[in-house]
Amino acid sequence: MLPGTNTSVTIGGYVKLDMIYDTDQDIGDLHDPSVLDTSVEDGDSSLRAHARQSRVRLGTSTPTDIGEAKTVVEADFYGGGGNELFSNSRGLRIRHAYGELNGWLAGQTWSNFMHFTAYPTTLDFNGPVGVSFIRQAQIRYTMGIGDGQFSVSAENPETSGFEGSRDTVPDLTARYKWAGSGGGFEVAGLARSLKTDDVSATGDDAAFGYGVMAAGRLNVTSETSLMAGVVLGDGVGRYLYSSYSNNDSTASRTGIGEAYITSDGDLETIEAYGFNVAASHKWTPKFTTSVAYGFLEGDQDETLFPNSFQTLESAYFSNFYQVADPVTVGVELSYANKELANGESADNTRLQLAAQFSF
Repeated sequence: MLPGTNTSVTIGGYVKLDMIYDTDQDIGDLHDPSVLDTSVEDGDSSLRAHARQSRVRLGTSTPTDIGEAKTVVEADFYGGGGNELFSNSRGLRIRHAYGELNGWLAGQTWSNFMHFTAYPTTLDFNGPVGVSFIRQAQIRYTMGIGDGQFSVSAENPETSGFEGSRDTVPDLTARYKWAGSGGGFEVAGLARSLKTDDVSATGDDAAFGYGVMAAGRLNVTSETSLMAGVVLGDGVGRYLYSSYSNNDSTASRTGIGEAYITSDGDLETIEAYGFNVAASHKWTPKFTTSVAYGFLEGDQDETLFPNSFQTLESAYFSNFYQVADPVTVGVELSYANKELANGESADNTRLQLAAQFSF
């Protein structure tokens, strides 16, 4: 409790060490298939260790006449800066910063279009492709419907994939989520307005984008769970993990993005979809194994964007052992693959060890 107030404060987080060995390419701290280089031959192994995922979380709760006013601020060290020569320092960055009162949420947190029902646990910071994965500023309202929750939001409308993008209308989402002892499910929809000011857009300079999402979890037993999720849409773009693009509608374009400017000067949206499946089993109260697979594909013209990826996929075999209540260690084997529209491809296998101390 803060002195002289009726506000309670909680502090939490963890310190995490990650040790990473890549067999084919050095692709950094995240096992992100989109950064694989198709021009590099396999066999360039590398070793890396870091503590960037370590995080701190501060929460408050204050009783009011209309309910509990809650705030959350959470940060980790995946910001820029630093090097491995001397300090290995990294910039602190905001993950979450929001407040809640009487069903309303305002601030930055996970998108309302993101599913957690089927999101697997991995040592890798991001996990498999094919999922919706994004945090951003938003206003959200949540209410109970039956045994579930219905929520709507207006969120930051940042776009990628074409020149001169101009955001004038928030991205709008709606989601229904239900959970029980046997599992749970959620469905969601996304609506987006895309515009460009680029001079090459001599035709229709605006387009409508949308996305739909569904995910489910089945608790087969108290120790075993099965999960699956799918996200698809036209102009869904950055809401699919790793599908963001540089703002280029030429042959040098990378990623999928939301849309591109055609030779006729029209803004054309891009269809994309992704899915993930996972299973988790608790062998003992302290030892858990999980497997996960994700796939992402964008419907892009290979003659226009030969250097943009067509598909991404990733797979994980993860093991966690709880040494003590606040301490967990793990070992994970993962695989990542990228295929370009021109047929070129690259892949990498990663071994990752981790130790996490929670507080």
